[in-house]
Order: sequence, then structure tokens, then C-alpha cells
Amino acid sequence: MFSDNELRAALEGLLYFVGDEGITKEKMMEVLEIDLEKLELFLKKLQDNYTEEHRGLLIKSFANKYRLTTKKEYYPFYLKLQKIKTETRLTQASMEVLAIIAYKGPISRVKIDELRGVNSDGALHNLRARNLVEEAGKSDEPGRPINFKVTENFLKVFNIKKISDLPKLDINEIMSGEDLFR
Repeated sequence: MFSDNELRAALEGLLYFVGDEGITKEKMMEVLEIDLEKLELFLKKLQDNYTEEHRGLLIKSFANKYRLTTKKEYYPFYLKLQKIKTETRLTQASMEVLAIIAYKGPISRVKIDELRGVNSDGALHNLRARNLVEEAGKSDEPGRPINFKVTENFLKVFNIKKISDLPKLDINEIMSGEDLFR
């Protein structure tokens, strides 16, 4: 059996683990095996802890879900990091996600994950930070996830006039792992 301090720590870990997706109270109660009263007490203590101390995070609720977010007063530091990150090369994962969006977009993150067989949140976040992909409305899939498409900046960076100018690939080239944007 876990102590209250351990459960509160596990709750904090859950909020970090789910990232931008967030997590409902119901799912937290199920995972932690606690009742609503105890969950709300833990959430309140964590929220108070983040707001009372000099911490860089907050717990926010949105659409019946909870997630960790960064505090806006430290935004200048996040912008510096984003600038540093955008000056580095794209990872293989980011290139895969970018190729999928370029060739199959508009496409949802769920479909991207299905095609890759792994979670694409990090790569998608990096591509959005570099202004290579952007939201393209909602999908008709269940849950109406957000679709993504490449940006005008993508065309500029890869020296492409329009998406239809992308090289035509057959399935053998795609499966061989050839660099699509060389």
C-alpha cells in the first residue's frame, strides 16, 4: 500500500506523463485507486505547492482534464530554448513525421502514430516550434482530433514551390528509409 505522499508524487508523475493530452479525474482515480475526495485533496495540495513556491509549472484544468503547464512569467526563457532548438538539425523522428504530413496531410497525430508505430508527440511539437507544420482543422475521426499540414515555411526551407512539387515516391522507396528531403 502506498502512503499519501507517494500517491501525491505518483499523481504528479501522471500529470507529467500524459503531457498536453491531459488526464481526467476519473482516469486518475482509476490508476491511483483512490476516491474523488482524496484525489481532489491531492490535486489541491499540488496546485498550492506549484503556486506558493517559486516553481516553473502549474496544474491547469481544461475540458474536464488536468495537465502540467509552464508559467507565463518564465516565457522569455522558453523562447530562448525554442530558438536554440530550431537552430539544430531535425531528428530522424521529426523527418519521418514531416514526410508523413507532407505526403499524407492534412493528417491527425493519431494517424501519424499509426503509420510510424510509435508516439509522435515530441517530433510534432518540434516541427510546430520550427513552423514547419501547423493545424489544419479538425478530423472527422472519432474524437475529432486536430489535423496537421505543412506550412509555407516548410516550402521555403525545402525550396519547394508547392506540395505537388514533392518528388513522387513508390512504396519501395518509402520503406527503404531513403532520405525524402535530400
